[in-house]
Amino acid sequence: MTSDFEILLEQHFRRHHHPEFYAARLNTTLYVLNGFTRRRFGKTIYELIQERLHQEALYLLIHSSLKVSEIAYTIGCCDHGHFTRSFKRREGVGPREFRDCFGSCATSQ
Repeated sequence: MTSDFEILLEQHFRRHHHPEFYAARLNTTLYVLNGFTRRRFGKTIYELIQERLHQEALYLLIHSSLKVSEIAYTIGCCDHGHFTRSFKRREGVGPREFRDCFGSCATSQ
């Protein structure tokens, strides 16, 4: 199930943010899938989806010239404000500040 889940997550994380989608596609229950992901990754399926979305946002902030609102839309977040708040909770700074800091920090090293 590990590789099937990881492939499925990689293919669909931008459009499908609900754990039930992944459980249904893997022909299992949410309870069983959460048990599996907790044992294998130490996280719930929801946490893994959110982590993958955050990784994609980081990548796009660093490697693209997309606006923050465009990045939010690209990863499937319809509410720019929610994306910014969620990002700030994880990183301690907002997406714009992260991009600014990364650019200045990367050039100063």
